[in-house]
Amino acid sequence: MKNATGQNRLLFLYMTYSWLLNLVFLILDLLPHFARNLVFRLVMERYGKKSFIDYRTFIRYTWKVYIGDNVAINRGCEFYPSIATSHGRIALEDGVVLGPAVKLFAATHDYSRLDLPDMSAPIRIQRFAWIGGGSIILPGVTIGEGAVVGAGSVVTRDVEAYTVSAGNPAKFIKRRELQIQ
Repeated sequence: MKNATGQNRLLFLYMTYSWLLNLVFLILDLLPHFARNLVFRLVMERYGKKSFIDYRTFIRYTWKVYIGDNVAINRGCEFYPSIATSHGRIALEDGVVLGPAVKLFAATHDYSRLDLPDMSAPIRIQRFAWIGGGSIILPGVTIGEGAVVGAGSVVTRDVEAYTVSAGNPAKFIKRRELQIQ
């Protein structure tokens, strides 16, 4: 019986946290950007200079998310690092751009077991990468420097630097050719 009481407490705490977090993000959506930036600097692992998080973006466990300098996160993106394990953090390096409604999942469950224990692996998006709108990035993925992921892609494996990938699952399309000005 003691175990059930402990589980009930954990469930209550989780539900309370979830409710409060949704309330905080509702309030954040009412604040001007300069005030939102102050809040993000306080609650995130790092929130870089000249970075921008658009409205209706949701970040679970903000202290496990790293945002570099000059990062642009478009409207409606969702970040899900892991609370259950130490590995499941999300890092966006300098100059990263996320299109609207991009979802990053650093946490998952081990489906080979009936009790579905928590698993996680870090997500790392390296400098100057661009993730197209509606894409989904799964646990353990690294998007290489300067890589482009096409809109609506599901990224299940690492993406090499300066390449273009797209599809479900995302596959290599071509090398990215940059024009130097």
